[in-house]
Amino acid sequence: MTLFLLALVWFQGHAQQAFEGTLFIEVLSADSSEIPKMDFEVKLKGSMARMNIHSENLEDYSLIVNYETGESIMLKTHNGEKIAVRGTKSLAEVGTFSPENAKLKKVAGYNCRKGKMTTNDGSSVVYYSTAFNSSAQFFGAYSNVPGLILELHLLKNGNEQIIRTKKLSKRKVKDEEFLVPSEYREMSSSEYLLLLPLFPELLQ
Repeated sequence: MTLFLLALVWFQGHAQQAFEGTLFIEVLSADSSEIPKMDFEVKLKGSMARMNIHSENLEDYSLIVNYETGESIMLKTHNGEKIAVRGTKSLAEVGTFSPENAKLKKVAGYNCRKGKMTTNDGSSVVYYSTAFNSSAQFFGAYSNVPGLILELHLLKNGNEQIIRTKKLSKRKVKDEEFLVPSEYREMSSSEYLLLLPLFPELLQ
C-alpha cells in the first residue's frame, strides 16, 4: 500500500501539465537562405490558440483558432479599418507521429525529445517538451505529439524553415484574448476574398 501511494505521488508529480501561457517564436532558415523575417507570439489556453504574427513583408495580423469547434478568425487592418474574418483557416488532418532515439536538445530552457511527423504536406522534424501538452498546436496536424512542440523543422518551397520558441511564459491567459473586439467589423472569408485576397494560403 505504501509503495502504491509513493508511486501515485511520483506519477502525479511527473504528469504532463496542460500549457497555458505564451510562446515567443522566431522563424529561421536552416541553410542561411534569405527568407522574410518573421516572429510571432502564440497564446494557448485549453482548446484555444491565438497567434499574433509580425513579418517584414506583410502587415501584422492575428489568427484565433478554436481546435474543439474548428472555428477560426483572422484580425487585421485593411485601409485603416479593423476587420475580423471568420473561417479563414480549416483544421489540418492529424499526421502520423514517430519518436526518434536521439540525445535530448534544449530549447527555450527545456529538454526536448525528437520526433518525426508525416502529414499530407510531407515530413517534418519536431522537438517537444514532455513537461507540458497542448491540444491547440499547429492547426491540429500535430495534436498527437506527446508533448508541447518547441521547435519545428519544416520543408517549404524547397527551403528548410526552423520555427523555434525563443521563450515561453507560463501565465493565465484572459478569455478576452480569444474574442473579437467591438471595434472590428466582421465578415466571412468569401466576403474578404472579394475585398482583397492578401493571404490566399489562409483561405485554403
